[in-house]
Amino acid sequence: MRTFKINSKKKENFKERIWFIKYWANFIKTHPDKEWSKGQAILIDSQFQSARYFYKSLENNSEGRKILKQILKLKI
Repeated sequence: MRTFKINSKKKENFKERIWFIKYWANFIKTHPDKEWSKGQAILIDSQFQSARYFYKSLENNSEGRKILKQILKLKI
């Protein structure tokens, strides 16, 4: 029974994602670049802000600094 709920949730999530992709593609096609790119800039800037906050929070304690060192060792 639990498997059914998970599969049902995955299907619903997938349907919502497909709907949003179609919605966003239509929005981009029907609106000027300046209009939709402002929203994208806000989203991207907020992602950078979140990353900066995350790294600053790691610097505030010894365990966080250990994690930060591990992250910085990764070759991405």
